[in-house]
Amino acid sequence: MRMLRSQVSAIFFVGLLAASAWAETPASFQVNLGEDGTTIGEMRPVFLEMSSRPLPAISTKEVARRYQRLFEEAEEPEVRIDALHRLTNLHSLSGDGLDLSPEQEEIIYKEALKSYEMIVSQGRYQGRLDELLYQTAKAYAFIGNETQSITRLKQLVGLYPQSDLAPEARFRIAESAFSRGAYTEAEIAYQQVIQHAKRADLKHKALYMQGWSQYKQHKLGMASTTFFEVLDDYYARSEGFTALEGGSEDLVNDTFRILALMASRQGGARTLDQMLAEQGVRPYDYLLYDRLGDYYLAKRRYADSVAVNQHFVDERPAHPRNAALRAQIVTIWEAGGFEQQAQKAREAFVTAYAAPNAYAALSAPEQALWQQLARYVADVVYREAGQASPMTAEQGFSQAAGYYGRLGNLEMDQAESSEAGKLWRLAGDAWLQAGDQQQAQSYFTRAAYHAEGYGEAADAAWAALLIERKSPSPAGDEALIRSVDRFGETFPNDARAPSAHADLANRLLAAGKPVEAGREAILAVEHPRATEPQRRAAFLVLGQSAYEREDYVAAEKHYREALAIAEPEAASGNSTDPAIRDQLARTIYRQAETEDAEGDVTRAVEHFRRIAEVGADRSITVNAHYDAATALLRAEKWQPAIEQLQAFREDYPREPLTSTISEKLVLAYREAGEPVLAAEELLEHAGQRSSPWDARLRASEFLVEAGETRRANMIVGDYLAQVGAPGDADEHLSHQTLRHQVIASSPDDTALAMRTALVERELDSQWHSDETLAWAAQSALVLAEAASARFDAIALSLPLRQSLMRKRRALQTAVDRYNQAESMGDAEARSHALYGKAELFRTLARDIMQSDRPAGLNDLEQAQYAILLEEQAYPFEEKAIDMHAVNHEQVGEGIYNPWVERSLAALAEMFPGRYSRKTRWLEWTPEEVDYARAETR
Repeated sequence: MRMLRSQVSAIFFVGLLAASAWAETPASFQVNLGEDGTTIGEMRPVFLEMSSRPLPAISTKEVARRYQRLFEEAEEPEVRIDALHRLTNLHSLSGDGLDLSPEQEEIIYKEALKSYEMIVSQGRYQGRLDELLYQTAKAYAFIGNETQSITRLKQLVGLYPQSDLAPEARFRIAESAFSRGAYTEAEIAYQQVIQHAKRADLKHKALYMQGWSQYKQHKLGMASTTFFEVLDDYYARSEGFTALEGGSEDLVNDTFRILALMASRQGGARTLDQMLAEQGVRPYDYLLYDRLGDYYLAKRRYADSVAVNQHFVDERPAHPRNAALRAQIVTIWEAGGFEQQAQKAREAFVTAYAAPNAYAALSAPEQALWQQLARYVADVVYREAGQASPMTAEQGFSQAAGYYGRLGNLEMDQAESSEAGKLWRLAGDAWLQAGDQQQAQSYFTRAAYHAEGYGEAADAAWAALLIERKSPSPAGDEALIRSVDRFGETFPNDARAPSAHADLANRLLAAGKPVEAGREAILAVEHPRATEPQRRAAFLVLGQSAYEREDYVAAEKHYREALAIAEPEAASGNSTDPAIRDQLARTIYRQAETEDAEGDVTRAVEHFRRIAEVGADRSITVNAHYDAATALLRAEKWQPAIEQLQAFREDYPREPLTSTISEKLVLAYREAGEPVLAAEELLEHAGQRSSPWDARLRASEFLVEAGETRRANMIVGDYLAQVGAPGDADEHLSHQTLRHQVIASSPDDTALAMRTALVERELDSQWHSDETLAWAAQSALVLAEAASARFDAIALSLPLRQSLMRKRRALQTAVDRYNQAESMGDAEARSHALYGKAELFRTLARDIMQSDRPAGLNDLEQAQYAILLEEQAYPFEEKAIDMHAVNHEQVGEGIYNPWVERSLAALAEMFPGRYSRKTRWLEWTPEEVDYARAETR
């Protein structure tokens, strides 16, 4: 508010300061309104003549204090108003330095309003009434009474339309209407200002605000027309917006922004197209799109901002400002952090102006920008190509190479071309990565020999030379020889020159040109900067030549000479050059192989052992030691082979080949007649084999061979104890065979557990063979005999019930075993089982009858007790007879064996009346067999 007061005071009251003699000549300023005319039309302007007088020697603050006192003490309204005007002027001139607080100023203006209104009501005033109305409006505005302020301004405009204060009043009226939201009223009021104002700045502001009034009424077409008028006017007056002063620049920018806002709320860039189609093309049209892009950017609508710039570029491809808009697209994506899109925009910019004519049309700053972006794009493309798939990488490297090459060429066109060599070298590297050897060599050569002052020219020349080495069939090529010579002549002090000669010597040797190769090798050795490795390389050419001729003795000599150059102590085997040592070791290796092939195993082994002294790669030394042992094995020198194998395992415990030593030692021990040592070897290293138990079982076979059956059986037993159920018939047969072997080689009383396992496994298995069934049946019979023996050992003592129960349980165990044998065995096994079971029941009947009697029985009781025992024993005896009879009946089926014979003998004892007679073997027909069976039953 203070600023507004100062501005108004400065504009309208500058002329009042000179009237310091106001109190002396009051009549000269008197105006009687009633005497000037009866209507507003008859009123005449009042002209005041004012004379300037020197101000008294008094401070401005003191003058202001006196005018303030005059204002406070005077009773005449005109005096008070005049004092206020002069006080206001002093404020304006002094820059608010008169110590009046806002509260004091407000009080003064409120008091002044009373005087203003009093004068207006009296109808006479010695000053200008339009000025009085303006001051009254100002006072009302100052105290915040906007309504009264606007009323007085309207009075001013209505009474004095030609007053020099009227345009300002009209603008103030329009501003009030705009601030109240009365945009239609404001639009009309601004139009009044435009029509009547003589001040250009007021007209421009009014036109600008009229556009805003139209915009607020949604008259977008009219608003855009008005805003274009504003821009046209400022464009014409400021040399194309290049000479804007004061607040004009802000107003122009605001005008562009409101047009951008209008476009953004409709169709974006398309709306601007339509505006320009309606208003006509403008020389500043690109700025409209630029500001719309800026508006979107401020809203972080990065994609929309880019789209506006891209739209303009696409629609006006030949516009001179397109480069700036393309550059702005890059900036927008960067501002949003969209690096991928920014990179594409950079590439688009660079591609758009890559052609020479397009580049030439750019301004100097734009050309500099193109070079900057091209370098950035090239670097990014190169980096991304290094991480891409081979197919994509080739394209990326080619693109980067094109940019680097073009940038290098541009550098050469400039007065200072310090970067040309570097860029050409980058181009060469990119072409190399892209697989274009020819282009790469070309750019490396440019950087090396055509970029004057390039500090890394020798490196570029070396790169070109390396490429030429890799070109098809370079050996012996005159072009390669010329390149090597050019390198040596241009960079005589470069340390790589001798290596170039040494490499060429190797190539010529490979091409079958030993004379030329020797010449190059000599150049390498005699070069002043030849290093020890480079001189050795020349000797290596000689060594390799002898090696390829299979003159391994000569080759060894030359390789040792090469080693001697680098280190005199090399012959002792302490050289630090692994490559030469490896090759030296290979020459000795070939000597060993030659001796071995000729049958001199002793000399071959000596050569193999010499390799360890060379200090070559560990793998060569290991293989040599191993092959020495293998040669001894082939020569059937068992004891030396054993010693060599044992030494190998001790020296190289972690080598992969060490895992095969054990098997070779087993072979050597076996062939040397040491089965126990072979077994010990297998057992000791079984855990290192893929099938540890296979090794242990083989060891058990060697132990059996050596007579250590018990130890072998323990191994087999451990194996069977941990092995799971067999997965197929072969595994079942294998397991059962091992059990049978243990049983067969063990005393009967020590193999019962193994027999039990054999029987149980056979019963549980779904796979059977004649052998496994026979073994299981035999074991079941042995187990049954053992159970029968335990049954026999149980005496029937008193109390009879308890002892009888124990005996019957033992009976059942034995019977179960006989049943197992009967189910798995052949006819003889079944006969054996039947006989065994019958004898069990027979024995039980006998033992019952012979059991202890209770003491104290009289004869009658003893007789009765005997009858009871007989009743208990009789069923068992009958069962025994039946079983023996069944066994005997097998005779009718053609089965006769010792167990059938024993059953017949038992029947003769138990049933002599029927079975105790002489028999002989007769051939019966099937019908007779059936009849005999019926009779015997």
